[in-house]
Amino acid sequence: MDSVIASLDEERAIEKSKDDLITNVSHDLRTPLTSILGYLGLIQDKQYRSTDDVLKYTEIAYLKAKQMKSLVDNLFEYTKVRQADTKLSYNRIDLTQMMEQLVAAFELDAGKHGLKISTDEPAESMFIEADAEKLGRVFNNLISNAIKYGVGGQNIYLRAKFVSDDEAKIDVLNDGPRIPAKALNQIFERFYRVEESRNKDTGGSGLGLAIAQSIVALHGGYIDVTSDDEFTVFSIHLPIKPGEKLKQAKPQMLS
Repeated sequence: MDSVIASLDEERAIEKSKDDLITNVSHDLRTPLTSILGYLGLIQDKQYRSTDDVLKYTEIAYLKAKQMKSLVDNLFEYTKVRQADTKLSYNRIDLTQMMEQLVAAFELDAGKHGLKISTDEPAESMFIEADAEKLGRVFNNLISNAIKYGVGGQNIYLRAKFVSDDEAKIDVLNDGPRIPAKALNQIFERFYRVEESRNKDTGGSGLGLAIAQSIVALHGGYIDVTSDDEFTVFSIHLPIKPGEKLKQAKPQMLS
């Protein structure tokens, strides 16, 4: 009887998870879609005063469409990496070189937000075995978050080191506003936003960190986060060789 009850509870939890997913996706798609239809409707009904108005409405509709595409892309990626049969394509990766490439790729975007991105490069190359494409997605998501929510700070730092013969640790730090302690326990949940109002300004989907966590877990690693008045630090822990699984340190209870 206990096993039957447990099975029913599990089925209910799965159904609730699906319902929550549909609700969140519907809401996040409807919001930009409403704006797109509204501004295009103004153009269609000729409710504009000049060509500049038309260009303005078109640009807003375009940006909202990009926001929708980003959500769909993230949702597809999240679903894909959560599948049990997801395969990784392992390659030998130089983390030192990857961090240099990431700094170059995000330097312009960070600068537009008043931030400087840099790396504390190790003296030597740091090689691990990982899926380069998926690992790149992890860094892209974490650095994009640091740029979006690091406003008010000045710097984003990338640093990497071997913490043992079996583990590499890569940190993404920013000196922007701290994340409230109560949010740290939920920050990797899908669709979770630390601040709803701030998310409206940045256009985030609430899936980026969940995707990053899932990809790192596929590699046998984990991500943890700390945040204080000085830095917010996302730390990626990865096994150096494929097939190994790291044991995550027991997190401290946060109040």
